[in-house]
This record gives sequence, C-alpha cells and structure tokens, in this order.
Amino acid sequence: MSLTTDDTDTASAMLPRRRIRGVAASFPERVARAAGITVYTSFEAAEPVWRAFEATAVGTAFQCFDWLSAWHAHAGVETTPAIAVVSRQGEPLLLAPLGIEHFMGLKRLVFMGGRMADYKGPLLAPDFARHVPEGEFPAMWRQITRALPRHDLVMLTDQPVVLGAPLAPLRNPFAELGGVAAPDEAYVFDLPATFDEFALRYRAETRRIDRSKMRKLEASGAVTFRFAETPEECVAMTGEILSRKAAQLAAQGIRSIFSEPAYRDAYLALAALPAGRALLDAAELRLDGAFLSGSIGHRRHGCTTLMVHTYEAGAYSRLSPGRMHLLKLLQASIARGDTVYDLSVGHLPYKESFCDRPMEMRNLVMGASLPGLAFATGIRGALALKRRVKHDPRLMDLVGRGRAVLGRMRTPGHLAGT
Repeated sequence: MSLTTDDTDTASAMLPRRRIRGVAASFPERVARAAGITVYTSFEAAEPVWRAFEATAVGTAFQCFDWLSAWHAHAGVETTPAIAVVSRQGEPLLLAPLGIEHFMGLKRLVFMGGRMADYKGPLLAPDFARHVPEGEFPAMWRQITRALPRHDLVMLTDQPVVLGAPLAPLRNPFAELGGVAAPDEAYVFDLPATFDEFALRYRAETRRIDRSKMRKLEASGAVTFRFAETPEECVAMTGEILSRKAAQLAAQGIRSIFSEPAYRDAYLALAALPAGRALLDAAELRLDGAFLSGSIGHRRHGCTTLMVHTYEAGAYSRLSPGRMHLLKLLQASIARGDTVYDLSVGHLPYKESFCDRPMEMRNLVMGASLPGLAFATGIRGALALKRRVKHDPRLMDLVGRGRAVLGRMRTPGHLAGT
C-alpha cells in the first residue's frame, strides 16, 4: 500500500500503513491509502520511486524524471507538482506527473512539461492492462482526483491514445476519460532491421532523387555527419541548434520556446546530463566544416523522437540538406538497434513519406468547480477552432501568409528549416 503525502521523506512514504509526519488523516486520504495511491508534491519526494519505475515503464522520455525535473527547475517553477503513483502490492502500476497551475484566478490540473513536452501522459507498468482492464480506469481516476490538491479545471492535453511501440501498443488509460481529438496528430512508425528494408517503403523515384542529391552534396566538398559524444559537445551543439531554430522560426513570424531563456536553460541542463543518464541526441551535418543541418532528439527504450530540426538556407538548399540529415538519422537509429522512430506531433508534408498513418492525440478539458465548468466550455471551443484551422489547407495557408508578413516585419529572415 502507498500513502498520500507531501513529505520529502520518500522512504517512509513507501512503508505500508504508516502515518506520515504532517499528513492529516482526512477521509479522502484514507480512501487514497486504501486504494494504493500516493501523491507527491515535490520532485525530491518522488525521485526514488520515479527513477526505479521509469527503468521498465511504458511511456515517453517526456515523462522521465530528468526531463521533467529540468523543465520544472527552469521553465515550470510556478507549477506545483501533484505526482500521482498508483501501486498494487507495493509495485507501481501508474505514475502520472501531474501539477497544479494558476490560470486566470483558477487552479488547473495539468500534466507537467508545458511546451517542452510534445507528448503528455502517464508512465505505465508493462502489465497495466492486466491489472486495470479496459473500462475500469475512470473509477480509478475518481479515486486519484480525491487525493489530489484542490483544483477548478482539469486540462490534460497533448495525449497520445496509445503508448509504446506501434507493433506492441499499450492503450493510454486517460483516453477512457473522454475528451476530443487534438488539433495535431503524431507521426510514429516502426523500424525494420536494415535501412535498405526501410527505404523500400517509399517510391523508387524518391529513392533515386535522394541518392542523386547526396552524391551532388558529396561532390561539393567533405560531408560530415556526427552526433555529440560527450556532455560538453552536446551542450555546445544543442546551444547552436536552438539559436538557429529560434532565428528560423522568428523569420517565419512564429514565437517559439527556443528563444526563451528559461526553456533554453532547461534544454542545456538536459544536454549536460552524464552519459549514463543522457536523454538528448544532438547531431549535425556539415560541408567542409560549414553548418548545413542540425537536430535534437531524445532516445528511450529503443525509440528516437525528433524534436528540433533546422537547416541553413543558401546555395545548397536545392540539395535538401534537411532531408539528407533525416535519412542519416534514420540510418543511425536502425544501425544502433532502435525499433521505433518518432517524427513527433504536427503535420509537415515530408512526414507523410515516412508515416502514412499518423496517431491520434487527445485533449481532455473538464471543469472541477462551478467557475471551472464555465472556463472548460470556452477552452474546448478554442481548441476545436484550432483543430478546424489546422485541418483546412486554405485557412492554414492564410495563417502561413500572415506569419510570413510578421516575420519580415520583425527580422531579416536568413535561416530556414524543416
């Protein structure tokens, strides 16, 4: 059994049926204790159980302790953790990295990670579905919410409907709570044993063009593709890629997290993690030492997720350095034994050449108090409008034109990216 606690002494929090210093024995907390639910209100308290569980849990790197603690320390300092762990017979089944944010005078419950988490959701035990069959999670969720700090609004957005590999998916139990399709979909696909097998998935003409462009690029000078190999290299490479991506998006009239110091510091903190805990995968493509393309991804349990990708516009843009870079990333992932590649959330034409069946994402917005109910209605309407715009090519074209005008007004755009 587990206890509901805000104490930082996690050793005592893991002991069965023991009262914890500073915890009132309220009725909701007694119910939570009986249900095996623990709520931690600090990263320090949750760290031991979190790190142990994530080693085998199904989920994404966005729910790893190091990822979210770096986000919280730099960009999410105003979010109060409410990390829910559900256990059975002392073994965690689910860890939901929730938090409470202040929003227009209300308290809203969210998955932590903010704009630094493309996917939000829980970590699950591989046998979660055996312990909690489909249809039973809503009852468990009611028990969890009783144990959580008071909140007015539930806003659990950007959730994949399934977790794990495409060939061995594990349903996201939070999808059972309702909600609607999110504006964007995710592009996740399995990787075969060799790159030659993978290349057969797209047209012969596309393969011919790719080979031709790579030969022309190599004929232009010395082409080098490399990953950062040490934390120091990763910090330097990550910093340069973030700066280039920020400039690229600003030129398009898009405000991004890459130009915000807090988010930049969080990324650099992740880049500096020691080799045994490394999450970031920074890589660059250069021609005669000059930058052509760069990327930042993360790796976890045989899955690489591409998060940031930018390339230098100029004389070689006709040779598609961004696509050449992506092909090398895929080759490297297959060579090192990865079984899943993730081009992340959001439609771009190039993604369809690798993944023709995108995964649905879901948003759950509910009121938990009378004021929260009113806000939830407005937020759901805004999200529905956003989805409509993103799925209408004409409206998206208008949005793109408007951003381009803003970009020209704000900065002389000299960088471009994918």
